[in-house]
Amino acid sequence: MSGNIYPVIGMSPGNSYFKDAEVEHLLRETVQRYGQTAILIADIPAIATYLAYGYPENRARNKAIPKGNNLKNRSRRIAEQLGISNKVRIIDWANEVENSDSYKEIYNRIRSLYDSNQDFKKAVNNTTKEVLEGGEKDIADLEAATDVAVHYLLSELAFLEFSPKLLESEQVVYVYHRNWPVYERYVSGLYDGQAKSYLDFLLLENPTETYRTVGSEQMIRIKNERVLRCAFTSYPPGFIEDETTGDFSGIFHDLIQEFTRSQNWDIEWAEKVGYGVIQHGLNEGRYDVFVAPVWPTPERQQVAAFSSPVYFSNVGMWVREENAEQAKTEDISKNSFVRVAIKEGDITDSIAKADYSAWRPIRVAQLTDTEELLRFVAQGDADVTFAEQFLVDLFNQNSPVKLVNIADQPVRTFSNCFMLSSQNSELKDALNIFLDKKMGAGEIANLLEKYAPKYQQQGISLKK
Repeated sequence: MSGNIYPVIGMSPGNSYFKDAEVEHLLRETVQRYGQTAILIADIPAIATYLAYGYPENRARNKAIPKGNNLKNRSRRIAEQLGISNKVRIIDWANEVENSDSYKEIYNRIRSLYDSNQDFKKAVNNTTKEVLEGGEKDIADLEAATDVAVHYLLSELAFLEFSPKLLESEQVVYVYHRNWPVYERYVSGLYDGQAKSYLDFLLLENPTETYRTVGSEQMIRIKNERVLRCAFTSYPPGFIEDETTGDFSGIFHDLIQEFTRSQNWDIEWAEKVGYGVIQHGLNEGRYDVFVAPVWPTPERQQVAAFSSPVYFSNVGMWVREENAEQAKTEDISKNSFVRVAIKEGDITDSIAKADYSAWRPIRVAQLTDTEELLRFVAQGDADVTFAEQFLVDLFNQNSPVKLVNIADQPVRTFSNCFMLSSQNSELKDALNIFLDKKMGAGEIANLLEKYAPKYQQQGISLKK
């Protein structure tokens, strides 16, 4: 266990996401990080969800409890297969939670907050409606159904407030496979003005769930087919994906197109991947090169290879404009209540861990654009994030809330590179020879002028 921290994996009865592969990933990764874990399967509160669907109480119970038992049994079996049964605790809601006076007191307090705070009520209702609308039955009166089903979410929040006492831990980290904004905002104190240092949140995604395959999944990979398999993600000006037309452009896109033509190769656009899991596809041979800017952090250099730098970018520290003056006058680096938006495995994660470990990380999903980090700050779900000015300028054009850089000097200056498998030295050498020629001929400068005409004022340069 890392200090006195206890992780709790949340699993929902009846949620089709929790297949064996996903449960295995959550258990293995959480125990590896913390040394142990608890599993929360809120089966009794889930009865309210089935009541909201219109089932009578006896049928609602007969759906929620067996689904919960099935998920518990599968979790036990998978823990045994992983050899970690002694490190996994499955919460028994009926015996450990439901009749606890402490839990009941906390639930009543959270229910009172729901009744009195319109922002909290709206967030709880909207989250509940998303669940109901994606469920198994059509609902004639969604508002009435929501009034019943909110009990499930309020029960989960009450449990997490109760969990440090139940688990005898100073801090409980709720582990889930996607963002849970209402909980993250609750922990940050945005509804009641009380930041909760004893609670935290970890977004833990299964890498196999964070990419989409382009083209046939059954495509046979043939050796020596003279096809370069490329992964990508949208990151202007390096790689730009037009979601309306499906067209690609950008500096890295144009370079790889010309490189493959020079080799008499075709391109197979294999996958769209998140930054934190690029190395998985490279190591498994699903693609040969990642065609978007990657900054070679020490963590990444341990698992992959990088091309010569295409260009360099300065990284700033961005906050909402209204908070900029206060942030500049305070030493926020040691403030544990500062919430930093990061993407796990990304440079934002690397910078936060290296220089701002006291801050509370707020994680966004892997396959979201970098814009999502900026949006978290603009919406007040986080206080700060790290990004280059080019991307923030694009974001500020359409955002009613502007972000401002409070760093007097760049937080980092990174080289923008292609990322390749560490085993593919021949491809790396060929690509580097090509890039060196393009740099010497001034063609990369031309691409910067084309896709980022103000690049020199935006902290982008050809030399570090």
